[in-house]
Amino acid sequence: METGEILAVGPRELPQNGTVQVWVDAGSGSSGQRIVVPVTSLQPDDNDHGESKTALYILRMHP
Repeated sequence: METGEILAVGPRELPQNGTVQVWVDAGSGSSGQRIVVPVTSLQPDDNDHGESKTALYILRMHP
């Protein structure tokens, strides 16, 4: 991953456009955080094995 990218967990089936709610690890021992992001900011992560209802994504953060 490059700077400005974090891992996120979201629904396996993404809408064609618009936004979607994903879960990200907020760090510091917290339980994470749900945020709404543009679908265009998500890219499937190579570590996702396609075995559940959720998927692992790389979330590209834009300034």
